[in-house]
Amino acid sequence: MIQTSAIPDADKIRAELARILASDEFRTSERRSRLLRFLVERALKGESSHVKEYVVGIEAFEKPADYDPRIDPAVRVEMSRIRTKLAEYYDGGGGRNPMRIEFPKGTYAPAFRIPEPLPTTSSTLRIPIRRWWRMTFIVVAMCAVGVGTWRLVPRQAKANSGENAHSAQLCAKARLFWNKRTPESLRTSLELYQEAIRSAPRYAPAYAGEAMCYAVMATNSDLPAAEMSRYAVEAANEAIALDPNVAEAHAALGLVAYGVDSDWKKADSELAGALRLDPNFATAHQWRALSLLYVGRFDEAGPEIEKALALDPASMPLCAADGMVSYYSRHYDEAIVKARMMIEKDPSFREAHLMLGQALEAKRDWAGAEHEFLAVALASTGDSEGPARLAHLYALTDRKGKAQEILGKLLMPAPDQYVDPYQLAFIYTALKRKTEALEWLAKAVRQRTAIIMKVDPYLDPLRGDPEFPLLLAEARLN
Repeated sequence: MIQTSAIPDADKIRAELARILASDEFRTSERRSRLLRFLVERALKGESSHVKEYVVGIEAFEKPADYDPRIDPAVRVEMSRIRTKLAEYYDGGGGRNPMRIEFPKGTYAPAFRIPEPLPTTSSTLRIPIRRWWRMTFIVVAMCAVGVGTWRLVPRQAKANSGENAHSAQLCAKARLFWNKRTPESLRTSLELYQEAIRSAPRYAPAYAGEAMCYAVMATNSDLPAAEMSRYAVEAANEAIALDPNVAEAHAALGLVAYGVDSDWKKADSELAGALRLDPNFATAHQWRALSLLYVGRFDEAGPEIEKALALDPASMPLCAADGMVSYYSRHYDEAIVKARMMIEKDPSFREAHLMLGQALEAKRDWAGAEHEFLAVALASTGDSEGPARLAHLYALTDRKGKAQEILGKLLMPAPDQYVDPYQLAFIYTALKRKTEALEWLAKAVRQRTAIIMKVDPYLDPLRGDPEFPLLLAEARLN
């Protein structure tokens, strides 16, 4: 039980803060520790009421003045982690501490609590010595049997025991949303994985799922790549610290390594490691295929995606990756066939409409491409992908007024909308404004969102410019 009336003095609070910061849950994360220290010190100064999400981002995380919490979720994510890690700390090594620091949900103001001593009753002391020894022997024997049994139980069965059963159910539900790959479904998936973490703070698959959400977000141009990839790496490392054999965590690290950092050697190592841990992990084959595709190794990318499809032929994301291999290899008829097969299976699958639109555009079926891009635009709210593709199409078909109208909106996005500079680069390319196209492409390279530039047909008009190979080199794609 926790007392709420007694508030410890500042010295005791700082002593507790020092114990927390020295714990395994906090000492490995400078970012988490900095935020906790910032919030506690503000509370000690009586300034908690002034601490809002924007203030935390600016003062604790050194965000720029134009930081917008609606677009950049850094503070919310880190606060969720702090609550989870504090609960884990007090469930473990900090359980006997003379006080506790907690954060009620929905606030940045810490609460300082003093635990009440555990009650002792005379009945506890009346157990006869002989009975006490008998009970001790039984407990020790049961523990010995339990340890032996624990070692024989498969890891997945252990993961699904006790409090982890609920988290396992949440993770299974989260994976269903993750497979849809729309911005909205990815956010829903992320929320479910984070709920699973709160339910069982030491359940490694939940952290691995969180890492995979952030990794896909980082490479999908839905949110700033650098920020999302940082969260992905941290969540993956949390999972690996709890269980080094979680294949999904290594796969997420592999996706971030090539999809954001262009670190091909690390990507290959992590994805290969994921496949050693789980040879039937189709997503790891998929991501390895795409890593080969983006550097132009088409002959190797094809067989790799075939391995993924052999393991999970019904997976829509795997089918989409298969279509991408065809499209970026300039096999447009093949890509059209694959996209239409996906739409037959699931008419709502956004990636299939996007691919079909791009392939039809390459074949100069302008009306067909416009129909598909409109479907993409309607499939998601706040996502700039559909409008950007439409603007590119309008520019190619001498509807420059409509292209410019969309471009103007993308250059002045709503407060809650992120627009990938790569999209602006390909719109300017279609408008034959090469200088602006190269400027925005350079921004995309520096924001780590230009991963497909080496193979993307949209950028063919820029390839003869002397600056293009320099940008390829900067993106480590040459």
